[in-house]
Amino acid sequence: MFGVLQSLLVWALSAATLAACAWGLIDAARRPEAAFTSAGKWSKTIWLIILGVATALAFISMPALPFLNILGANGGGVLWFGGLAAIVAAAIYFADVRPKLGSGGFGSSGGSRGRSSGGW
Repeated sequence: MFGVLQSLLVWALSAATLAACAWGLIDAARRPEAAFTSAGKWSKTIWLIILGVATALAFISMPALPFLNILGANGGGVLWFGGLAAIVAAAIYFADVRPKLGSGGFGSSGGSRGRSSGGW
């Protein structure tokens, strides 16, 4: 019973890592190259490669659910080297790079880029 709960916890953390890496990859792909260079970060291409590899590693490290392990395939989960590397890549992107890129036109700026409507 306790082993099944541990397996479910590792699976949930692995799924969250995969989702974060995929979200970071999509987010980086949608942003313009100029946002990366003006923020003083690595180029968009480098971040797409880093996040693409991290997404692949997170996918490979996904363990099978304990009750669906039909073929005996089982990834190492987030505690495997690849899973840890994926967590680090996504964490650096979301904690350091993404906040410095600005809204990139995706935020709630209301479409008033650089225009002042005066007052409210």
